[in-house]
Amino acid sequence: MQPKDEYVLLLGADQYLRERVFSGAKQATDLPVWAATEDAARRRNRTFDHVMEADPKDAESLLEAIRAHSAQGRHPRIVVPLNDWTVDSANAVNRALGLGGLDATAVTNARNKYAMKQALLAAGVRTPRCRLVESEQELSDAIEAIGLPVVIKPYDFGGSGGVVLATTHEEAVAGLAESKAVVAEYGSSFNILGDKFLVEQFVDSDDEVSVEVLCGAGRAEVLAVTEKYLSPRPWFAEMAHLVPSHRTGDPTLTDLAVRSCTALGIDRGLAHVEIKFGADGTAWVIEVAARPGGDGIMDQVERAYSLNPYWLHIGSYLGTGLLDVVAAATPTRTSAIAFLKAAPGRIEDVLDGKPLPPEVRSFSISAKRGDRSEAAKNWSTREGIVELEWDELFGEKTALPVTMARELSEQTFVTGGLVEE
Repeated sequence: MQPKDEYVLLLGADQYLRERVFSGAKQATDLPVWAATEDAARRRNRTFDHVMEADPKDAESLLEAIRAHSAQGRHPRIVVPLNDWTVDSANAVNRALGLGGLDATAVTNARNKYAMKQALLAAGVRTPRCRLVESEQELSDAIEAIGLPVVIKPYDFGGSGGVVLATTHEEAVAGLAESKAVVAEYGSSFNILGDKFLVEQFVDSDDEVSVEVLCGAGRAEVLAVTEKYLSPRPWFAEMAHLVPSHRTGDPTLTDLAVRSCTALGIDRGLAHVEIKFGADGTAWVIEVAARPGGDGIMDQVERAYSLNPYWLHIGSYLGTGLLDVVAAATPTRTSAIAFLKAAPGRIEDVLDGKPLPPEVRSFSISAKRGDRSEAAKNWSTREGIVELEWDELFGEKTALPVTMARELSEQTFVTGGLVEE
């Protein structure tokens, strides 16, 4: 009998700004590294050792494809999720095949934001009060119970999609309608239900960080703290991320992030914990995701720490002990990613080719002539990215990522006319 031909299957690995995952996987294992995508022949990706024909968001599609390969002697060692949309499918496959992975309760806690809040509160973790609603009447009841202002968001989405601040009852009704419209537009693409919405207490602050935590059984270690920069209200689009935040090493912050992961039952891989600070400095846990941070944050962590976070994430799923590596990690420089934003209107011209500041490590324009630029609402309203680097660590919050992105946007995009919302 021939030995098993094993591989590691990564889900969501072919997503934009996650290109470094293949390098991290090769550092974590000598096994072939596979990805999965629908219509693999037309979306040929030569980065991976093999691309499986399957929907990475759908466990049944994956199991069918995996079993077809198993019949030929090729078997997965582990299936690893890289984004929100694959956490459930990856771990459903792992459990079905007896490979390990997250417990089903941990998956629910990480993907259902209402269940997440209840688990955090039960563990004594400070998080905004919330209600789950479907109708305008339930929205009114939630506002009466929580008080204005409130934040409205889909309970199982991400990327700031459909997240709206409401300061009046009328704004809340409009916000719920807007959130429902976002789900109607994008829900099927991301395989979410989007049938319920969270109405939660608003923490009145723009002071926010995300914390990357490597989780293990009975222990977790903070890898990095990222400073976040948000768009103007009433939306919460993330406009830039900087690593390391000046709050790195704060023991209160570190303890809160670790307790949040423990409360949700996340016992392997990287978790992404979003925390806001109130006007009085009180820290509130907003959300926790059972996967590495998105938006290119992992690339910034790698530059700042000279350590590939995907190695840690995939290695953890493979059972490799890497918590001591995280505990010893130290940043030596500052790295940031910021998103280009054209002025609202129709983009009449894109002026590329001008000299870039020395801090720029990459500059990529996604918009083109004729595109419509809207106010910054979520990931879908960006016109490009710029990555920046400094050979120093900042002792306080700096506005450099957003100011430099704004200046580059102004010199790049020519817009005209107003865009109807």
